[in-house]
Amino acid sequence: FINENGRNDGILYGLADNMNRTPYETAMNWEKDLESSDSLLLDDLSIIRERDPAWYCSLVSYGIQSIVLYAVRCQQELVAFIWAANFDTSKIMQIKETLGLTAFLIAAVIANHNLLSQLEEKSSIDALTQVNNRNAMNELLNLYVTGEKHLPDVLGIAFADLNGLKTVNDDEGHEAGDKLLIRASALLKIVFADYDIYRSGGDEFVILCPDITEEKLDELVVRLKTMAENSGDVSFAVGTSFCAGDYDIYKVMQNADERMYRDKREYYRTHPEKDRRKRKEQ
Repeated sequence: FINENGRNDGILYGLADNMNRTPYETAMNWEKDLESSDSLLLDDLSIIRERDPAWYCSLVSYGIQSIVLYAVRCQQELVAFIWAANFDTSKIMQIKETLGLTAFLIAAVIANHNLLSQLEEKSSIDALTQVNNRNAMNELLNLYVTGEKHLPDVLGIAFADLNGLKTVNDDEGHEAGDKLLIRASALLKIVFADYDIYRSGGDEFVILCPDITEEKLDELVVRLKTMAENSGDVSFAVGTSFCAGDYDIYKVMQNADERMYRDKREYYRTHPEKDRRKRKEQ
């Protein structure tokens, strides 16, 4: 609520409290008061008294005698209201035009904000698995390297590579492979719920775990592998690295990556039927 004294939340909550409503509930009721119109322009409150007696009594208690209310819609969706009270009734048409234009501009700003948010999300979120994508990871690493963002004093890194994805793609098709990736990412989200997960490649994920202990990192990896084994079709090769104090984040990531590949080679040694390269040689 803004008046000649600036923002006044006291009046906002007072108006709502008089109706035993929250400000949000008050605004939601306005849509009913509009009765399918986008605006309500009144030089007296008799219509409000009929449509919403509680709101009428609250307005009167604050000395409000006239009101203009506009719904702000963005692509037909109600996103906001703008209203003015005790206006100069001799300038009713100018006020209507001004608030109508203002509502349009607010809707345009909101639409632009939503579009930019969607573009930002697409640039940082992997569409299939809904975890962070490689672009988001590279941006974060760049901030660390340039010093724009302070490296965590303690950091655990896990590389998790989904075993057998290429075999599933070859034998059952990419749709089956996509479903396997979704199930795999779901397990990662459960186990590493408190940390940032990135899909860095087709079947590879990177998890950055700041302020974690080495023991907890190991526990999470064991939990991930146990859950994967019980899933029936998900299997991860995992490599981790833990660092504290002064460290090179790229070297730490390289160490985790190398350990992951050792784990992956062991997996294919014990599951040769999953190794696409050996199958081709046969």
